Amino acid sequence: MIETDLGCVTAYADAVAQGYTGTRKEFGQVLANFADSATQVAADRTAVETAKKSVEVMQSDVTQKQETAASNMKTAVEAAEKAKQSASNAEASKQAAAKSEQNINNTVTAFDSHVEEKKSEADTAINKTKDAAVKAVTDQQTASIQEAKSQIASYITEKESVAEDQINKHTSDKITELNKAASTAKTALEQSISNSEKAKTALDGSITNSATSKNNLDRSIETSTGKKSDLDTSIKNADIAKTALDTATTTGNNALQALQSENSSAASNLEELRGENFNSQEILAGVADLRAYLGLSDDDILGLQVDYRNKTFKRLAGATNLTPGTDFDRFSMYGGRRKCNVADDGTISAWFGDESYAEDGSNGQVMVYQPKFYYLVCPVVYDPIDTGIGYHLRKANYYVSEKPRPGFRLHPAFYDASGKEIDYYLTSAYEGSIYDTSAAAYLLQDEQVMSSAEDKFSSIAGARPASGSSQNLTRTEIEKMAQNRGTNWHGDLIKQISAEQLLMIIEMGVMELQTPIGQGVIALPYTTGDDTASSYAAVTGSTASLGNGTGRAEKTTTYEGGKATEYTVNGKTSICWRGKENFWGNIWKFAYGISIWGNGKMDGGQPYICSDFEFAENKNSGNYEPAGFTVAPKEGYISAMGYSTKFDWLFIASETLGNSSLPVGDYTYLTQNLNGYRIARLGGGWTNWSNAGAFYWDLRNGVGHRGRNVGGRLVYIPDRDSDAYTAAVEVWKQKMAA
Repeated sequence: MIETDLGCVTAYADAVAQGYTGTRKEFGQVLANFADSATQVAADRTAVETAKKSVEVMQSDVTQKQETAASNMKTAVEAAEKAKQSASNAEASKQAAAKSEQNINNTVTAFDSHVEEKKSEADTAINKTKDAAVKAVTDQQTASIQEAKSQIASYITEKESVAEDQINKHTSDKITELNKAASTAKTALEQSISNSEKAKTALDGSITNSATSKNNLDRSIETSTGKKSDLDTSIKNADIAKTALDTATTTGNNALQALQSENSSAASNLEELRGENFNSQEILAGVADLRAYLGLSDDDILGLQVDYRNKTFKRLAGATNLTPGTDFDRFSMYGGRRKCNVADDGTISAWFGDESYAEDGSNGQVMVYQPKFYYLVCPVVYDPIDTGIGYHLRKANYYVSEKPRPGFRLHPAFYDASGKEIDYYLTSAYEGSIYDTSAAAYLLQDEQVMSSAEDKFSSIAGARPASGSSQNLTRTEIEKMAQNRGTNWHGDLIKQISAEQLLMIIEMGVMELQTPIGQGVIALPYTTGDDTASSYAAVTGSTASLGNGTGRAEKTTTYEGGKATEYTVNGKTSICWRGKENFWGNIWKFAYGISIWGNGKMDGGQPYICSDFEFAENKNSGNYEPAGFTVAPKEGYISAMGYSTKFDWLFIASETLGNSSLPVGDYTYLTQNLNGYRIARLGGGWTNWSNAGAFYWDLRNGVGHRGRNVGGRLVYIPDRDSDAYTAAVEVWKQKMAA
């Protein structure tokens, strides 16, 4: 302690020699506080660093808000671009553009407000931090010097009496040491001041960066303003497009009115022509031919002209010069038909050709995936049904297309229970058999033990079709067992039947289909009066080797007289069209969704078609809509189909003056002067010979009808919103692309 005190006295002497005027006590206190002063300078530097970090945080916040604003601007611009791309839909584009404009305005307003607020906060914080830092450094340095002086003076006074004798001895050396210490303290102080200046420079740089950020933000706002201007232009373009659309609509309405006027005049002229014995039908034919010339000759439209009166057929549009089979495979409604296994919930578990695919029911029902298509029926020649209502179709052009086209409609078979369009339906590959729920097994031998309360109607290979030999296998009971399988399962339906009838005649180029495909199982005997005997129908699956193809089985096992007998000849072997076995022949199949009604003055009655899936028997009102024409007045071979514009897709005979070959070659049974209700069954059975075919209808029976030669089929109508539907469509597309 004494050595230190002596050192202080010596340093004081040296300082006095160099002009220091303070007392020894003051000088001692200065020395003691130099270290504290250095520490305080370091603290001041830390304060400056803290201020700098605060500015950096503010700058980061500004940068983040700028990026957020840029993102918002990008989103708004993208919305504007989408609005611009959708200008063809004027009203939707205008609404989208207005919404985008409002989003931009809101974003700019909010961002401007936020930026100004943050800028003000940043400026205030920066100024406060800068002033506080400079003042803190200055005040601390002044206080440190004053305190040092005071402490040195006190220290010297206290130690003066003790160290007096040693001062002179060490004065010279200690002054040197004091000079060194003072120099060191001065250097530290200068460094502190330098650091403070650097901190101030960094702080000024941060302020400059903040200003730069604001400039960038201003430029972003200017860019957004430019985008807003582009959006305004898009809105104007949308308004122009809407005006053009309104003008086009007005022009179209005017044209429609003019056309209606012309139609009215044409009708009047037609009556005059009839009065003058002109051939009005030839005029109508010329109009239809002109329509075909103008728009129905594209290669992706497939057509067939059926001249019922002259018994001729002509391929039209893209079907010209095509032959059945491979030539049609490139069109999805033909080549896209695929056999598949279907679970009760509608999930397709395997496709024909997959390793897991099976036809015995072990992997689900065996069904055929039918892709959707659009159709058009052009009535070239038709005349009124004199004895009933509606028209006889004498000559017609039938068209199908896999995509929508002007004048075409989606075939009514492709709507689900909610009325939504669907891409496919599933029709049974095989005639219906029964799954015995209580025994957990399929009835393979047409055992007459059905329970419609719990059993399930089925489609598998290797089973004799279910019949009503002694069990109550009516149309109604088949529908119950179909629905026992699950939601959306039904017995065969009139709309799906009609869709396939249309596809078949366009592909085959004729309506008498027994010749190009095969007669089917139609040539077995039928013992008169033996209606309670067992069915002779062939076991299902003899066409399985054809896969998704068309043709006749090499051999088929029938059950003539209850005994299994194998045949290879035409007429006793099953046929198949694109994966679907025995569309006609073998056993009659009930059709649901259609009811025939007459009041005793309507020939064979009028068909009524169910508009949804709420099926009922003996109904001709509400959801059962009239077809608009009456069935033929007497049974026989079809010579004309009934026609109405709403039900132009329906193939029901309005006249029966044909023969077993032409124009259709199929027979129609009916009740003359029908008074009451009748059901419909299709295709014929094992004993109907040349009467059988794809248009062979029996319309004579009531709802309670059953027989050993009558059965049914399954159909599944998917729910568009189901996961099974979405998965099936996706897998089908993949298989089509492969």
